[in-house]
Amino acid sequence: MLVTLWMLVTLALAGCATTSYTAGAVAAREGRYAEAVSHYQEALAGDPDRLDALVGLGIARFKLGALDEAMEVLERALARAPGEATARLYLGLSHLRKGDLDRAEEHLTAFAGLQPERRLAAQAQRTLKLIRTKPLPEETRAFAAASLEDEAELVQEASEAWRALEYERYNRWYYPYYPGSFYGPGCYWRSSRLRC
Repeated sequence: MLVTLWMLVTLALAGCATTSYTAGAVAAREGRYAEAVSHYQEALAGDPDRLDALVGLGIARFKLGALDEAMEVLERALARAPGEATARLYLGLSHLRKGDLDRAEEHLTAFAGLQPERRLAAQAQRTLKLIRTKPLPEETRAFAAASLEDEAELVQEASEAWRALEYERYNRWYYPYYPGSFYGPGCYWRSSRLRC
């Protein structure tokens, strides 16, 4: 009886954490970062070591300009998974925006060593080259951080679009026989319905 109750409570909390995480991810994708922070914190209340919620919370705090809080959460994420590229990138960007060029260089070098997508890696290398020409004015640091962040977001959007295309391709079921003139060109069966 006690074990069953414990399992039900665990499943309920896990479901809440997943729902909160999903709501946070949706809010972050739509640019509502303050709302995303509260959802990620709810998810972490259910599972304090959830890596994707830690990274999402760190990114949302970075977007809100709370760099110290973002760095604290991203450090926690990296302690759990040192190879987490997104946490490494945003930790480097946080240090860059704060003006700690040595730590920014350390994290961005480690990020480039994780072999991210080639355009993002090239942008990271250009940013590292710029960081190494110390001292950097505030405007230059902000520009370098923003350009690297924009490239990361572009890569993420392209990856999501590719996944959506592959999902659509996978779920399209063509009629197994040659369609006659009745069906017309470009017709296919999907979800038990003929689509033209």
